[in-house]
Amino acid sequence: MNLNCLPKLDPKSVKFDHSFVFDAHNHDLRQLITRWRGTVVERTELGFAVTGWQKSIYHFGGLNRKVPIVVGLLLDEKGRIRSLKIDERSEGSQGKRCDFACLETLCGEKLTGTDLAELGARVSSAPDVKCLHLFEILSACSSFYGTLKAQGRTDGTEQEYIAIRPERGGLVSCSAHEILGRRDETQIRLEHRMPPGLNTQNLAETLDAVVTVRYNGEDSFTEELHAFDFETVYAQLNRLFSKCHHREKAYFGLKGRVRFFNSPSMVGLFLLTISHSGVSGLITRAWKIEKILHWLQTGYGKNPCKGFGG
Repeated sequence: MNLNCLPKLDPKSVKFDHSFVFDAHNHDLRQLITRWRGTVVERTELGFAVTGWQKSIYHFGGLNRKVPIVVGLLLDEKGRIRSLKIDERSEGSQGKRCDFACLETLCGEKLTGTDLAELGARVSSAPDVKCLHLFEILSACSSFYGTLKAQGRTDGTEQEYIAIRPERGGLVSCSAHEILGRRDETQIRLEHRMPPGLNTQNLAETLDAVVTVRYNGEDSFTEELHAFDFETVYAQLNRLFSKCHHREKAYFGLKGRVRFFNSPSMVGLFLLTISHSGVSGLITRAWKIEKILHWLQTGYGKNPCKGFGG
């Protein structure tokens, strides 16, 4: 797979023009799921400008859904949030039902004056900002800004791209992550030994598979997955991606809680891909997969987002 998909980021222009997010990767229909995210921090005369984004694209049968969201933060000299803006072109998983103007006001009032590096003390989970995507973006901004601050840097960029596609008897994901000019590539291949069973929500409840992980073109490790209920499927996938996350942190020389990674989302994206392969139909399949997508993005049905009237 060609992973030359990470553009050169110019901090001086990124804060003024977010078009690069909304225009990128729109026409690649070969992948079932793609996700591109990143963070840019620039020193300014009044403090710092931080831009964070996440763009997911789903191709599920008759469903082609783009979910681009861009957040701009201005900080004072001490790193405290002065303003928070969500680009008006942003779209959530619920389309027009996602009220970003409301979210911008809510988050601006809640977070103004907060030290971005200490954001976790005010925002510890998605319900705190009423949107999973916004929580992920803000967490990444906070984590990356904090990493730069700890290293004595005043600006820098990081970005990550992942593509997932089903294959005969399994699925494969390929990703590239670039942090401060250093790049890492990961391939994860899951091969079923037995077809996975789906429950009444069309989520995997049985899994018998072998996973092979490669880093930068070299074999890293192989892991077997055996599960007979959804909770165990989830737990084993979560353990797998936790292992990958810690390996990638070590490669970049990062320690502690690092939030500017796609790793926390990978379990849900793999579950979606497994479900897509096991559900029949075209439009019907797209409708069923979108229901799963909404269920995953609202904390497994527990935390309503603005799109669900929360």
